[in-house]
Amino acid sequence: MKHATISSEQCQLDLSFVVRNGQTLLDRRMFSYPYVLMRTFREPSAAVHLEDKNRPATLTHLIVQNSSGPVHDRDDLATKLVLSAATNVRITYQGATAIHRARSGNLSRERLSISLGEGAHLSYLPEARIYFPDAAHQQATDIELSTGSTLLFTDSFTTHDPEDRARPLSELDNTLTIRRAGETVLLDRQHLRSPAFNPAFRAFGTLLFIGLGEPELPAIPDLYAAKSQLPNALGWSIRLAAPDLRPIRAAVRAVTSP
Repeated sequence: MKHATISSEQCQLDLSFVVRNGQTLLDRRMFSYPYVLMRTFREPSAAVHLEDKNRPATLTHLIVQNSSGPVHDRDDLATKLVLSAATNVRITYQGATAIHRARSGNLSRERLSISLGEGAHLSYLPEARIYFPDAAHQQATDIELSTGSTLLFTDSFTTHDPEDRARPLSELDNTLTIRRAGETVLLDRQHLRSPAFNPAFRAFGTLLFIGLGEPELPAIPDLYAAKSQLPNALGWSIRLAAPDLRPIRAAVRAVTSP
């Protein structure tokens, strides 16, 4: 399978991280509209590989802001994240992203490329996408692993009709590819056209624990969760379904809090 890479010229957000003097630092910081970056934060990291003396005892936390707020049809947003060896990074976003309706024949697109160096750890924790009626959206995530790298990855969405008529989104096309040494070890694809969701399940999430131990999720009201082991000794996944985003967010907090 041929994988396209995202160049800096094509990216609205292009970041790289390195370890210097025992700390993870933001080495390359290139961004353009609609993304805005402020300062990074350092936080204790009691959960990941502290027995490894080469790994920083703190993680670098970066919050990405979207100055435009929603995503409109024909928007094409690309993000590139490069983590050098032994880096320890958490990336979050300031809030949920609304995906608005697409005019006939149009769609919006988001592309995410992640490269993890040897022993690097990334917690990638974006807020949910909120799909409005007639939204047509394409997501493509391409992840490259190295020896000893680990990843906690979350992705979630819900639907919202301002007129409360349960009108469906038009199309959701979501592909996630994970590679190791250039070989595809996980391919996950969802393709929905005008889906009709039961009112009991209008919010959905996926949690991936790559190279990490088996996660434990506490009982959360109104949340349906299914845990499974990933192929090729990658780790674990948890699939979530709920009537709205509150149980999904509670689940993410439960597995990502120190």
